[in-house]
Amino acid sequence: MKATGLLWKFYKGDPNDCHYLFGTMHLATDAAYTYAELAKEYIQKSSLYAAEMDLNDANNKDMMVYFRLSPDAQFSDFFRPKQYIKYRSVILKSLNIDLDHYLNFTPFFINNLLAEVSLKRTKNEALDHHLWQFALNQQLEMVGVESFEDQLNILKKIPLDYQIKSFKDTVRNISSFRKKINNLNELYRKGDLVQLYKSSRKSMGSIRKMMIYDRNILMTHRIIELSNLKPSFFAVGAAHFAGNKGIIALLKKNGYILKSI
Repeated sequence: MKATGLLWKFYKGDPNDCHYLFGTMHLATDAAYTYAELAKEYIQKSSLYAAEMDLNDANNKDMMVYFRLSPDAQFSDFFRPKQYIKYRSVILKSLNIDLDHYLNFTPFFINNLLAEVSLKRTKNEALDHHLWQFALNQQLEMVGVESFEDQLNILKKIPLDYQIKSFKDTVRNISSFRKKINNLNELYRKGDLVQLYKSSRKSMGSIRKMMIYDRNILMTHRIIELSNLKPSFFAVGAAHFAGNKGIIALLKKNGYILKSI
């Protein structure tokens, strides 16, 4: 598989009877929008738009509930008092985020928040939300490849020890963390699927099976199921595409021909 290409068409038999697969990022940067206009061109050729998750469903349900700690717990409880004070100071100075405002949230949520604020926001909304709204305005049928419940079940399975360790690793070398997020942004600009996958695989560590491989199998099954209904455009995280356990390889194993656009 070639190392670049965020937009693919896939089909069996007749190339004109095809569907599209696009790798997204949850970022609101110029780099994230590099292929937005290309994606829109092919969204308009489709009848169904499938994002990684149904964003209407997510908006209608309070996802934040699932990122909150139990009422008797606080984020600061996971650390010694002096340790927490130090972490709070580092993050406030480096990223202008005050941990005291997020004491009711899980380490996983906070780590994702730190990743989002590590990059300067140059767009009004993240790419995945932007494309969802565009497809909605085109009056396509809108669905999620994964269900709201699928994603919540994954979140619930991420061990707390892993979440705490990830947070500590982030804060102990905040400049390295920021470089890593910036690197992902640039890899996306280049359309480098292989390096995006490798970077994601490395960062997931012990939970990569649950967060990447198992989800790839589930999403591929759902992509095949939905593509049997009507001409479809699938927009899922770009890190899920590459590798011998990636969505592209799994579609090929199911007899599909894939071509980069």
